[in-house]
Amino acid sequence: MSKLKNYFEEKIVPNIDKFTNARYVKIIMDGFMGVSALTIGGSIFMLIRSLPLGDWYTNFLTSTGLVDILNFPVMITSDLISLYLVIALGYFTAKSFSKNPFSGAMISLGALLLLTPFETTAILTDASGAEVSGIVNNVLPVSSFGATGLFLAMIAGIAGARIYVWCLDKNIKIKMPASVPPNVSNMFETMIPAGLVFIIFMLIRTALSYTTYGTAQNLIYTLLQQPLTNVGGGFWGFVIYTLIGHILWLFGVHGTMVTYAAMAPIYNAMAMANLSAFAAGTACPYPEWNFLCYTLIGGVGSTLALNLLMLTRAKSSQFKTLGKLTIATSLFNINEPIMFGSPVIMNINLAIPFIACPMVNLFLSSLVTRIGLVAAPTGAAINTFMPFGFYQSLNNGSWTGVVWAIALVAIDLIIYYPFFKRQDSINLKNEIQLSEQEVVNE
Repeated sequence: MSKLKNYFEEKIVPNIDKFTNARYVKIIMDGFMGVSALTIGGSIFMLIRSLPLGDWYTNFLTSTGLVDILNFPVMITSDLISLYLVIALGYFTAKSFSKNPFSGAMISLGALLLLTPFETTAILTDASGAEVSGIVNNVLPVSSFGATGLFLAMIAGIAGARIYVWCLDKNIKIKMPASVPPNVSNMFETMIPAGLVFIIFMLIRTALSYTTYGTAQNLIYTLLQQPLTNVGGGFWGFVIYTLIGHILWLFGVHGTMVTYAAMAPIYNAMAMANLSAFAAGTACPYPEWNFLCYTLIGGVGSTLALNLLMLTRAKSSQFKTLGKLTIATSLFNINEPIMFGSPVIMNINLAIPFIACPMVNLFLSSLVTRIGLVAAPTGAAINTFMPFGFYQSLNNGSWTGVVWAIALVAIDLIIYYPFFKRQDSINLKNEIQLSEQEVVNE
């Protein structure tokens, strides 16, 4: 274990740090985190709509029209998420190069809109009730700005702002005297870079109009986003996401952050597709990507079971004290005190259950959901720091969520127990030896 630790710290960790600190990785992470508050804020209204209070509550919302009102905040977040993302990425790209972030954000937004078709197919109903479909011009299709437009928003957001930065670095700008106020000077400095960005993206738009794809949205979604989500966006994609994150945690690396940085486009595409389905009242298309409520019971490693064993079965003072101090935070899925206090990190005795519990929880949750024993996730974006039970119930809008969570804790207790018992015995032995040594020294 010591040799493995040294190898990991000397060979692996530096490369991981290099990756997570790479400029464009940080820009993408900051961009997605910057818009996450919007999606969570919108989901609050959906949580109100999906409270597991029975049919009477659902009928009440429907009959009063409140269901449509509660749907609207989600629609303007999930269905327009690409617009928010392109602004955030343009902002953080310009900021990363110490340029005006607001100008970067506006130029990136313009770049995305230049690639967006100003027409859509609409279905109209006449007075007789007959439906007629046709092309409507001079409109922005909402479908271009939802989950299917995330990858294009990433490209336009970073590329548009990056061209703006390049122009300023090469002094391709209108220079104003020092006496001119900064806001006026910045306006003139932005004119040429913005014009160049718009020309480039207009040429791309025109060129694509002569291809079979027609638009940049169709091109990027067909050639890039759809293949990547097909490979990494299903059940096994989430398995890999979960497994790698937990393995990295064992070596003291914030594995959740690393895997999010690597898979942020896929992760957020799945999350937005789920959220859009939630708003539309349809089935969650990627349910496994909403199974964090089952793999993070108590935090990474599903350590609530370990915490409960410390409270009820520990013989060593270390585990008894740690169990009392951490139970409150564990109920809110915050377990850093356990990770470093047990410790779980670099501890071969606890490594196996730390990885096994979330993986077992994931596979079993997928099974019981597919066969209908537990209600499937609704697709709502829920803060992972929601308390135990409440988190799982909100996730699937049903009492089956909390019942299944309790069942998983029982399973996790069985998995953790032999490894916990071994580590507790080691701790107790060390405490006895230390106590005896203190007596001898006195």
